[in-house]
Formats: sequence, structure tokens, C-alpha cells
Amino acid sequence: MEFAKEVVLPAALSELLARLFSFALDNFHRLGGRGRGDAHRRRLERLLASIGGTVEEAEGRHITNDHLLSHLKTLTDGMYRARFALEATEIDVDGDDHAVDGRRSLALSSPFNCAKRLRVASLVFGRDSHTEKVAASIEDLESLTRDCMREFVLLVQGYPRRVRRPVCTTLYMDRRVFGRHVETERVINFLLQPEPAGAPPYLSVLPIIGRIKAGKTTLVRHACDDERLRGHFSLVEWFQLDHVVREGGHPDQTIWASDGGEYLAGVRRILGKERFASRRSLLVFEDAWPIDPSAWSAFAASPAATILAAGSKLLLTSRDTDNASLGTVDPVVLRPLPQEEYWYYLKAFAFGGMDAGDHPRMAAMGKEMARQLGGTFLGARIVGTLLRSKFDVRFWRRLMEAMVKSSGRWPCPVHVNFLLELLSSLGQLQSYGSSTCPPRLTLLDALCDAARTGSSNNGTMHLEGDGRFTIHLCRETLYMDHWYTITLGDE
Repeated sequence: MEFAKEVVLPAALSELLARLFSFALDNFHRLGGRGRGDAHRRRLERLLASIGGTVEEAEGRHITNDHLLSHLKTLTDGMYRARFALEATEIDVDGDDHAVDGRRSLALSSPFNCAKRLRVASLVFGRDSHTEKVAASIEDLESLTRDCMREFVLLVQGYPRRVRRPVCTTLYMDRRVFGRHVETERVINFLLQPEPAGAPPYLSVLPIIGRIKAGKTTLVRHACDDERLRGHFSLVEWFQLDHVVREGGHPDQTIWASDGGEYLAGVRRILGKERFASRRSLLVFEDAWPIDPSAWSAFAASPAATILAAGSKLLLTSRDTDNASLGTVDPVVLRPLPQEEYWYYLKAFAFGGMDAGDHPRMAAMGKEMARQLGGTFLGARIVGTLLRSKFDVRFWRRLMEAMVKSSGRWPCPVHVNFLLELLSSLGQLQSYGSSTCPPRLTLLDALCDAARTGSSNNGTMHLEGDGRFTIHLCRETLYMDHWYTITLGDE
């Protein structure tokens, strides 16, 4: 009896009082705080509608002014940050008031749950993290539009409209090179800009700098596909790293046997070819090898470089930031997309035309996977397509756990480490990269087989002659006629 009076009864009363207190605060939040949050959301929605229209109008124009393009980039980044904050608020409201199966999670009903304690504290002290984020987004957008929005709109309207052409993909953002509009315009403006003749430097060069799979080649191909450049150059030629090294060394030389000097010698030899002397040409050097800046400057300032026809241009794509100094104009630097913007790219593949707000748990897992992927376009296409192929909460959770577990491993990219974690029962990694034709085995086939048997030898897999599996992950890019693959097998 003493134990019941001293231990059980106080504990029961404490639990009852905690639940009553939490219930009262929940109703206070709905009656008081929710009204303020709704007002903020409506205000942010109006701002987003206004700025979204301005961004769409600007992206539909051929803008040649770098200052206007920089301001457009700032507006676009702010717009995606605000959309991200608004979506997070809507998903939180949906997940809080309409829990799965029409009832609250048992974990959230406990007054000792960490999330509940944070929420109670925010109500007691008059703070709401989501309301604060929405308010900060409002302030951010208003600061962007306060001073020069009207002037920006007027200046943009002075530029000609783009010609809209039919697209050959279900995702229009692929045709536009999602998140790279300003960078694309800068490349096009450079290629169309006339250069003064008879004065050094005699080469007109634009470096495009970015890490592996940042979209450098896709950006250049997309720019060359623009209607403004059609017919502008009589010749457009692409030169891979190994081709340039062989031009500067000997025919069977590899890049691994080069000390770097062969690359510059190869560029010199290519620029001296007669076919470029009489026709305006665009020469694209992909994955350019690091070049000594002083040697390049001496070469570019030499009258011998004038063998190229007037108006010819050079584009250098490179992962090496030192090559940024080789240009005659400021380089185009492809940085990873901001997290808020990258989420919309992944979401388009994972959810298709569905509203992520209708699936709050899956949206939360998708955002975590987007954070783990680190902004790679290829990773978003592979993971997003896989998520869309099996729209199931348990399957998504399995993928998310595998991605978190494999994050930070070296030397493979995040999406490759993630796949190795999922496909560990099928063998060790043999290779990953491009293939000229897609293998018959898809990633979803391989995952289903591994989950069903845990063995690769069950008759359903497409074995190659040496006992390996080459799995088709996705098409590399819209402009490149090959596929990204991963090959597994026994050691």
C-alpha cells in the first residue's frame, strides 16, 4: 500500500497532468498560433506568385546583360528557398493534424518525446520554428524586391523573347538544364559576342569549371542547341582529353603516360589545322588538362594563333580551378545547386505529377536523401527514378537507410556507394560508368532479385560470359547517346 501511495499514484497523476497540459497547448496552438501561421503562408504565397511570374518572364527573354543575369540568379535562389520553407510548413501541418491511419503516432503522444518537448517549449515561449522560417522567407523576398524590382522588370522587357520549341522529354527541366539558366545565357552571350580583330590575345576562350558530373558537357551542348547559335559557326568540333594528348605526343600515348606538356602541344597542333583557317569554328575541349598559365598566355598572345578564322571561339570544360585563369572573359563556374533547389529536381523524378504534400512521410525521407546526395544531377536521376518505380513507404525507408549508412565512403560517388549497399548480395563492384547500349537488367530488377533470394544465381538474372552483371541505371544525359551502368561480380 505504501508503494502505491508513494510511487504509483504520483506517477499516474504526473502522467495525467502532462497529457492535460499538452492537450491545452495543442488547442492553444490551433486557435492562436495557427492563425498567425496561416497569415504568413498566405503572404508568402502572394510574394511567390509575383516573383515566380517575374522569373518566368525573365527566363523567357534573351538577356545579354551580366548584371541582370546575376540579379535573376539571386531572385531564383530566393524563390526556391521560400518555396522550400512553405512546403515544409504545409507538410508539417498535414503530418501533425492528419497522422497516418487517422490517429496520432504513439511516440508523439508521449510528453517525454523529444519532438513534443521542443514543440511545447516553442509554444510556451511564443516561438514556432516553421512560422519563423516562413517569416524569414518573407523578409528575404521583400528585401530582394524592395528596391529594384520595378526597374528589373522594365529592363527585362526590353530584351527579345525566346522561341519555344517542342521538347522530346517528359521533364521540361531536362531540356532547359535545370538550375543552369543564367550559366547557359552567359555561354551563349560569349559565343555570339564579336571580338576585335588584330589585337592580342588572338584566342577567344571561355573556361567552364565544375566538379565531376556537374553538367559541364550538358550545359555546352544545350547552349549549342539554342536557336540563336544555329548556323552561327560553320564547324563545331569536340576534343576529348585523350585525343588531345595523342595529338601532342604519339598516337598510342595515354593520359597516364603524360607529364602535362603533351596537352598544350596537342591544343597547339589542333588549332593549327587548315580546316579551321577558312571557316568560323567553335572548338570544345572537354575535361581540359591543367595548363601552365604563363605558357598559355604566351601562346594566346602570339600572332600564330590567328590561323583560326575570325569569330572562332574556344570552350574549355575542366574540373581544375586553375584553368579558370586561361579565359579571355570571366569563367562560368558550375557550383552545386542550393539544397532547396536541388530538392525540386529530385522531387520531379520521385513524385512525378503528384503533390509531395499529400505524402508527408515520403517527402521527409526524400529530403533526407536529397541532402545525402550532395547536389549531383546523375544521383538525383538514378535515385529519383528508383523511388518513383516503387511508390511505397517501406521501400523508400529501406533506400534512405542504405543511403545514410553508405554516406561518406570513398572513393565512389554517393549514389554508387548507396547502390553497392543495396546490391551487396550480388557481388563486388567491378566498374561503373558509361555504356554504348543499355543492358537488359534494370536496377529495380536487381533489387527485387536480391531481396527475393539473396543470391545472384537463380536463373532470373542476365549473366554475362564472365559471370558479371551489368545493370542499367539511367541514360547519361539528354544530349549524350549512352547510358550509365554499374557492373558487379565475384572477385
